[in-house]
Amino acid sequence: MGQVQSAFDPDQTSRAPEGYVVPPFPSLYNPSIVSTKHQRGFFLHDATAIWKFTFYWTLILMSTTFEACAALAVLAQLLSRSAARQRDAAANAGRQKKFRQRRRAPFYLLLLIPIAMGAIATFVSLVSGTVVGFALAAVYSAGGFAMSTWVPFMWGMIQVVVLIIASYSSLTRVL
Repeated sequence: MGQVQSAFDPDQTSRAPEGYVVPPFPSLYNPSIVSTKHQRGFFLHDATAIWKFTFYWTLILMSTTFEACAALAVLAQLLSRSAARQRDAAANAGRQKKFRQRRRAPFYLLLLIPIAMGAIATFVSLVSGTVVGFALAAVYSAGGFAMSTWVPFMWGMIQVVVLIIASYSSLTRVL
């Protein structure tokens, strides 16, 4: 019976071509029919490099998405504060007895939204990027295939899209 071997085993013989050097991150290239036919471009052969590229792309894309959502949340809160002040001022105009001003949360609490979203994005991308990166590394290493540097980028995009779709489906269940 055969022996199980890890794709991340440093003693494993590499199937990389002679003189192979791991390309620097991000190393995206312009794929075309000619470059694909002649195998020109940047490719990953090492399991550790496959995992790193997948994790980095997942971290970048998820952090960008989460921080964009945090920016929209902060903007909505700022606009809500502005509208509430104008509404209170209009309600108190010309009155003998003034309405009591509502107490609002301090401004510095709004700064916690992007910080919290950044921490959540880092944790989510660490977990999902590692799982997907290990799976990709295992499949490509077991088959002895070279992986284009576009594959980790696309898997990072897939993870972000799946996360967005999952958030909408749970939202519709609540409503």
